[in-house]
Amino acid sequence: MQIILAKIRRVGFIVVLGVCVIVYVGLGSVYIQQGPKQKDLEGQIMKTMVVVNKPLPSMEDLQAKYDDVNEALAPMEIPEALAAIVEIAEKSGIDVSPESRKFQINPPGRSGQKKIGEGTYQVLAFNNIKAQGDFDAVMNFVSDLDNGATLKTMILKNADFKWVQLNLDEKEKARRAEFRAVIQAVAEMMSENNLEAIPRPVASGEDLAVNDMAAFPDVATTIQSKGYTGTGTPRGGYLLYEHDRIIADNTTEYETVSYIDVPFTEYYYTCEADGSVRQFDGPDLETATEYLGSEEAVFETVATVSVDLYTRPPGG
Repeated sequence: MQIILAKIRRVGFIVVLGVCVIVYVGLGSVYIQQGPKQKDLEGQIMKTMVVVNKPLPSMEDLQAKYDDVNEALAPMEIPEALAAIVEIAEKSGIDVSPESRKFQINPPGRSGQKKIGEGTYQVLAFNNIKAQGDFDAVMNFVSDLDNGATLKTMILKNADFKWVQLNLDEKEKARRAEFRAVIQAVAEMMSENNLEAIPRPVASGEDLAVNDMAAFPDVATTIQSKGYTGTGTPRGGYLLYEHDRIIADNTTEYETVSYIDVPFTEYYYTCEADGSVRQFDGPDLETATEYLGSEEAVFETVATVSVDLYTRPPGG
C-alpha cells in the first residue's frame, strides 16, 4: 500500500509540474505576443494625444468659417456665374475676346436641385467649356476650377485635352524665321571664336536694340583683346556680318566671315553675355514691343471641361 501511495505521489508531482510548465509556457507566449501589440497600442495612444492636445478653434474662427461657407453657397444667377468663369479664364491668361475664338462657354441648362445628406442644393451645370491657349494658361484655368480657388462650391466633372497647331500668317512666319536666324548666327559665332561669353555685348540693360548686324552683338572689343598679333587692320568686335575672325593657329592672320546673310535686319535685337537674344520692333527699349516666339510651328492646348456649381436654392 505504501508503495502504491509513493507511486501516486510521484505521478501527482509530475502532473503538477507538467501543468506548471504548460501554464508558464502559455503565459510566456502570451507575453511575447502582447509585446508588439502593446507597442502598437502605445503608438495609437500617442497619435490620439496629438489630436486631443490640439487647441480647439476659437468662436471667432468658427464663425469666420461658417460665414465663408454661407457666402460660398449664396444663390447665384446664371449671368453672374458665367461672368465669374470668364473672369477665371482671363485671369489665367486665356484670350477671352470673341474674335479670338479661344474661349467658349454656353449658358447652363435648366438648374436642378440635388439633396446631399440633410441639405438641398441648386446645381448649375456648365458643359463643354472650351479654353485654348498656351499650356500653362490652360492648366491654370482648369486647376482653378478643380480646386475651387475662385468658386469654392464648383466641382470639375471632367476635362479633355488636345493640342492644335496654329496657322501663322506670312508676316509672323518671316518674323520668327529672322529671329531664329539671329539666334543661330550668335551661337555659331561664339562657337567658331571659342567664346564662352561675349565680352562686351549689346545688352538689354543699355536700353538700346540694334538691327545692324555689322555692329552686333559686340562692336566694342578691340583686336588686341581678340588676340590679334599681326600687322593688318582687322575690325574689332564679335560681329554677325563681315566679322574678322582671328585664326586660332596663327594669330597674325584673320579672315572675314559672315554668320548671317544680311547686313540689316527688319527687327531689332539685344544680346546678353551668354548669347541669349531678344527681339523687338524698334531700337528704344522703353517704347518697343518685345516678341517672344521663334518656333517654326506653334501649338496650343485646348481643354474641354464640364463643371457643376452648387449654391443654396433661392429662399433656402
